[in-house]
Amino acid sequence: MGSLAVTTSAPGTAGNTSSDTNARPWATAIVFKSDGNSSNQHIWNQGEGASTGDDNIYVRQDASGNMYFGWGRSGAINECRIGDGFNTPTQQWFGLYVAHNGTRLSGANATAANLADAFDIRFMRRDENNNNVWEILTGGYADGVGNRSTTNNWNAGTTGGRMDRSVEGYFSIGGRRNNRNFHGKVASMVVTTLRTGVAMPADAEIEMMITDPKQWEDDYRVGQFVRWAYSTSITTYTPSNYTYGYGPVQIWLMGDGGSDSYANGIRNEVYPSDQNNTKLNLNSMVSNDIQNVTIPGLS
Repeated sequence: MGSLAVTTSAPGTAGNTSSDTNARPWATAIVFKSDGNSSNQHIWNQGEGASTGDDNIYVRQDASGNMYFGWGRSGAINECRIGDGFNTPTQQWFGLYVAHNGTRLSGANATAANLADAFDIRFMRRDENNNNVWEILTGGYADGVGNRSTTNNWNAGTTGGRMDRSVEGYFSIGGRRNNRNFHGKVASMVVTTLRTGVAMPADAEIEMMITDPKQWEDDYRVGQFVRWAYSTSITTYTPSNYTYGYGPVQIWLMGDGGSDSYANGIRNEVYPSDQNNTKLNLNSMVSNDIQNVTIPGLS
């Protein structure tokens, strides 16, 4: 988001990203499984850390297994409660998609209704009647709809936090850098910029981003325009270029990548040769933390 500390206007057309010159819309998708640990743990986090005044954007699971998406700092956080029951050791794999349309609100405007309009949050799991088919869940906490970013779900969390502070720091998967470690497994993670003033990703794209990240790249990024890593400029997607390739599109397959290893770290599959900007470093981990798993229905 370019370290911007601004408010931005909402889209003029419902279902689109913001056209504001300072808008920096984005989307993420992660496949994970909890192991039953009862603690407050971050599944992913972009931000500054645990000190007073540190700003973070994150997905966390609390000790009771409730899942939240949040944006802000201690005492001024916006949180959406998006699901429950994630901390049982026999729980199956889930895919969670979180996208932001670029709207950034003042504290006074960060109401549940306005926050609901600014995000698209979905999660998927295998169809209980067909383990090889994944489905976007349409039931669950508070609202029986696919998009979990609803007024009721934001009201079930917290609202009123300013979104006009810059969010810097580090991107972490499986924790908030050095704390709130996630007790479970992560199979893949996708982070991408979205262009301004266009339609948000539809169901088919969301599903593919979760279930087959490399095919998603082929179908939705190769040969298409992509928003630069730090501005609203767009250029034809070029994987080997940081500004409009492996910077704005990052795909980690958590050991399944061709260059992934304990020694190499987890490489961005968009451009695995990169060792400086988008490689995941293994922090407080050991070699056998990279494990083989089988997840029916995923590629």
